[in-house]
Amino acid sequence: MKKQSLLVIMMVVLFTCIPVFHSPTTIHAATNTTITNGSPSAPEPGYVEDDTYNEVAPELQQAFDDYVDYYNQYKEWVPYEIKAATILNKYKKVLASTRKQAYSEMTTIAIPSYKKFLSGIKQIKPNNTDLATMHAQFIKGTTLQLEGMILFQKYVSKLNPDPTIIKKANVKFTQGQLLISEFNEKIALYNAQFSQ
Repeated sequence: MKKQSLLVIMMVVLFTCIPVFHSPTTIHAATNTTITNGSPSAPEPGYVEDDTYNEVAPELQQAFDDYVDYYNQYKEWVPYEIKAATILNKYKKVLASTRKQAYSEMTTIAIPSYKKFLSGIKQIKPNNTDLATMHAQFIKGTTLQLEGMILFQKYVSKLNPDPTIIKKANVKFTQGQLLISEFNEKIALYNAQFSQ
């Protein structure tokens, strides 16, 4: 298989198979209320060799270069997202006995890490309008995910949590996931042009 094809497959995995908070799962809070979230993206770092660029059709070379540049900027921020998602996923079931620990870890690890992830991806400057449009959608979805995390943090901060807060968090997670899923579909279509 050509090196270029391997790179394209690796990028498809990055943006389609393991997106940010990709598959809804349920976190059970202390009052048996649920919150929806998912698991982290954990892509393997991509490696681009110089001779890979020679295998892309000349008319697609710029689009491919833009995509590789976007990918390289994105992967720098993934460790922060992984750290946040690891904590969030740790509390799929929050009991009264783990509520304080959940609040502490959301406050000191998860939310600061996810804010850093979001801040980092906001710094990414895609080199073409197609990628820029998709990236803006990704930022909106990621912002909604952060809002859901903040609501979850608020929920576990109280000894007697308000169940409406967890419902609002679910709405944020669902809305964010829809935007991220659409982003993943669009990036897969964009990427497909390089594998033909």
